[in-house]
Amino acid sequence: MPPTRDARRGVFERDALVAFVRERASCDAEKAEKHAKTLRHRCAVACRGGAMTLDDVENVRALGLPRAVVDALSANFVLYTTKVRHESRSGDGTTTKMIVELAGGDVVEACVMRHAKGRTTLCVSSQVGCKMGCTFCATGTLGELGNLSAGEICEQLAHASRGDAVRNVVFMGMGEPLNNYRNVIDAIEAMTSDKGFGLSPAKITVSTVGVIPRMRTLRRDAPGTRLALSLHAPNQALRQKIVPTATAYKLEDLMATLDEHMASGPKMKTMIEYCVLGGVNDDEACARELGALLRGKEVIVNLIPLNPTDTPAGHVPPTREAVQKMLEILTSPEFDLFTTVRHEMGQDIAGACGQLALKTPDAPDMEDMIAPKKKTRAVAKKFKSSSSSTKSPEELSISSSVVPSRDWSRVECALVAATALSAVVLAVTISNRKARA
Repeated sequence: MPPTRDARRGVFERDALVAFVRERASCDAEKAEKHAKTLRHRCAVACRGGAMTLDDVENVRALGLPRAVVDALSANFVLYTTKVRHESRSGDGTTTKMIVELAGGDVVEACVMRHAKGRTTLCVSSQVGCKMGCTFCATGTLGELGNLSAGEICEQLAHASRGDAVRNVVFMGMGEPLNNYRNVIDAIEAMTSDKGFGLSPAKITVSTVGVIPRMRTLRRDAPGTRLALSLHAPNQALRQKIVPTATAYKLEDLMATLDEHMASGPKMKTMIEYCVLGGVNDDEACARELGALLRGKEVIVNLIPLNPTDTPAGHVPPTREAVQKMLEILTSPEFDLFTTVRHEMGQDIAGACGQLALKTPDAPDMEDMIAPKKKTRAVAKKFKSSSSSTKSPEELSISSSVVPSRDWSRVECALVAATALSAVVLAVTISNRKARA
């Protein structure tokens, strides 16, 4: 018989906390929101200090909250509704992956990446599974099993903050964030609020396969937040074969929406993620078409050679030569696109668990990737130079685990981290659900 679920809510569930404060304190919505923000801020600070329960949150009674709120808080709320079931840490200590168990028994993955400059990035999941159905993605083939609440998303940050001062958050874990829109927006609000975790909106990146209506409202509801677009094809016909949702969201409309997003504010640089599939989207014609599609746009193109363990539809990895040729075309004077390549070597890791092993301390992080134009172009030249250098087949081989090369940002490794564990995480989730049935 499954364990009884704790009926208490998490303190990072904004709506539930505001409703509780309003009822207990008999105050209006504005006052309740103010009290709730104050309480969430203190809890976020306590998490960074290692707190595990509300009893570990110090000086709650000194916050000026109504006594009726403080006295009933522990009976109605907990600091965490989730728990870290398992952690894997890379041999060099730069990366930690967490398997996070939700209150209902489902599990998701979050990944902490520590940069040499002292900055730390967290990759969070927003859904259990995904319904977008991308043919190269194990998660997408299993469908959408559930949405995470805003609090469950924030708790991934709270877990990570116990050991690290997280500066960047990327929504590149399990799920399509824009299909869990309201909860993702609420989570971003809590992460960026001065009465929350205090992150800058510019340090949060939302990755999407291209949900156009929500891409447009994202600018309004989470201003300043960065966008990463999973493109994977340079034309509509090919994209429909790789990304089924492209049938509803045409490439022409997607590009127009991308332009609108980048024009909405200064430095709105966008990542373009392009999974390179052998014999599908990796030839010179595709590279030139992609270059023409993106020419003149302030984007970062990420060529991601397919990992063969993540190919439920039978896709195969591209050859080293094909990827190198695509890189040369995209970075040529004809297109002059800021382009990087993900290389995978599989050293210093346990392949079965997909543990990251990051080897290059000089790899740029998100702040470098979205720097002003002059600095960006300088970094792009460095990428181009290092990417064009001769590497052995072993250095460019693709395995079930990930080590980024000199020309790859640790931020982008979050996407691979999620993919590497998605099948395992979903298998555990399905097993749990069958056991509870």
